[in-house]
Amino acid sequence: MKLNPKQQEAASILSGPVLVLAGAGAGKTKTLTERIIRLIESGVMPQHILAITFTNKAAMEMKDRVHTAIKNNPKLQFPVFEEGFVPFVSTFHALGVTILREQYKVLGVSKYFSIYDRQDSRRAIKEAVKKNDLDPKAWDTKKILSFISKNKGNGKRLADINMEEDSSYHRDTMIAIWRSYEAIKREDNAYDFDDLLLETAYLLRTNEQVREHYLRRWSHIHIDEYQDTNKVQYQIVRALTNKETNDIFAVGDPDQLIYGWRGAKISNIMRFEKDFPGTVSVILEQNYRSTKYIIDASNAVIEKNENRFPKKLFTENDQGDSVGVYAAYDAAEEATWITENIQNKINEGVDPGEIAVLYRANFQSRILEEACLKNDIPYQVLGTKFYDRAEVKDVLAYVQAALSPDSLIHVKRVINMPKRSLGKTSVLKIFAGKEDELTPRAKKSLEQFREILSNIKQFIDNGYPPSEVISHVIAVSGMEKMFRDSKKEEDLERIANMYELSEVASKYDTFPPEDGLMRFLEEVALASDQDSKDDSKPMVKLMTIHAAKGLEFDTVFVSGCEESLFTPQPGLDQKASDEKAEEERRLFYVAMTRAKNKLYLSWASVRMVYGSQEVNLISSFILDIPEECLSEENVGFSFTNNRLMGDDDEEAIIYLDF
Repeated sequence: MKLNPKQQEAASILSGPVLVLAGAGAGKTKTLTERIIRLIESGVMPQHILAITFTNKAAMEMKDRVHTAIKNNPKLQFPVFEEGFVPFVSTFHALGVTILREQYKVLGVSKYFSIYDRQDSRRAIKEAVKKNDLDPKAWDTKKILSFISKNKGNGKRLADINMEEDSSYHRDTMIAIWRSYEAIKREDNAYDFDDLLLETAYLLRTNEQVREHYLRRWSHIHIDEYQDTNKVQYQIVRALTNKETNDIFAVGDPDQLIYGWRGAKISNIMRFEKDFPGTVSVILEQNYRSTKYIIDASNAVIEKNENRFPKKLFTENDQGDSVGVYAAYDAAEEATWITENIQNKINEGVDPGEIAVLYRANFQSRILEEACLKNDIPYQVLGTKFYDRAEVKDVLAYVQAALSPDSLIHVKRVINMPKRSLGKTSVLKIFAGKEDELTPRAKKSLEQFREILSNIKQFIDNGYPPSEVISHVIAVSGMEKMFRDSKKEEDLERIANMYELSEVASKYDTFPPEDGLMRFLEEVALASDQDSKDDSKPMVKLMTIHAAKGLEFDTVFVSGCEESLFTPQPGLDQKASDEKAEEERRLFYVAMTRAKNKLYLSWASVRMVYGSQEVNLISSFILDIPEECLSEENVGFSFTNNRLMGDDDEEAIIYLDF
């Protein structure tokens, strides 16, 4: 690969701890991939190399690059696509699944354990609330899950919680619900998302034999997006790094840490050199993505943060267009202006798929969607996951129930899909062990359902590939017939969605059948918002800034650049408020650096937020951008002293005369 001098320097260090501070668009994936290739050329066996990143998209991109590079390298004669003879590239969660699945006997769980998604977890928590004789309406499952998730992200298992500490009725009740939730998961033979990391870290920390096994397997560790690691991920990294050799290659950028709300610790990357003595640090500052105007504007915003490593991006790309700023009266006017400009860009020849509208909060998408519909602009909202569709989840539940008939959450989901004369009362009796109280009709229906699960399990055991397993489930479950008989257009679309799932599963048909099916189920369970991104059709992408991390587009609109949307929530102490303010600035910086050729920043003077109308000021982040980088999109307004001003504004206060 052709590397610049700094990338070359980083990729050439083949031992000891290395920290690569890579700015946005600085070619970090290319550098990390080249380093892996050079390790293999130096004699390190591919299967001894581990590379971990944060999104499925990034992991797939890295895996493809590594495989292609090995295949096309005349110095290497490895059978690249033979699993077990290539570097292990995955997300943290997928790594956790691999370790837990391999060590299922040590853990005392079934090899076919299920993975709860957030909906499954909230459903189980609702059941846990009831088990504690509490009113489900009074106890918000989302808040309880957040409480549990936050503790797990900080490395705390239920056994680590001190009941005496900060004891109160509310906290003690939350812990009681948590205890019941864990019991439900055990009965279901399931882990939730947080368990995949927490239980992996605990196993590596407490079982020296298991830890030594993985230290022997992976001698060279690579961590992408190191700044996004939370406490548990940090523990996993430390456990998998050989303390004698410290062969760890970490790539990250403190300026792009935007996940503090879910436990990411900026201190992990800031103290890397202390954690791993002898670290060689390399800074990648050349940006290959954006124009000079966008880079200069982004630098001006992020350099105001204090908790960072000093660096300044530069680019050899063209100067490009200045950053457009538009001041709207309200959100409706802002959405209209955005869609008009999107249409102009499309008319100029820009691919709709290369245009993105980013926003700070999910509620902002509604009015943008309405504007796109009104103007006949094809669009996709990222975050609407294919795998969240009811019919898709039903097919997957059949597979899981066949593999683990004791998995109550999956059995409950499909025991009456299609309807089998097994109403709520019958289902309650079945799970209470009172099948003898069922009516003859219900008993027959239950027997038929169990025969279906047995049929699916037998089909799996006979060694059919994952895609055929899914197709078999669609047919034998009766769902296809049910939807075809209805003849409704939406039901025919449901059939298409189910068979699309079979198409997804076909990616794993080349693996040994059981292994392929497990890998497929893991991919589905760990799917993220970015995995819903559809590039098969030219559609404008609407998404939160968080969902846009790691993506890039020709043209980017950042909507809602208002002080109220990019400020810390009230009630924080000064230290927490300062930290949150810096994270909001980093979030704004990430949004800006998604753009390759054109960046627009817009704001609304008036916006409806959660039912109340708010009057807004332009985000102070825009005011940090040099005047020469900006251009006003409103007729009659100009930038003076880095301020957007009206004619009557003598004190540089943001003012628009509507």
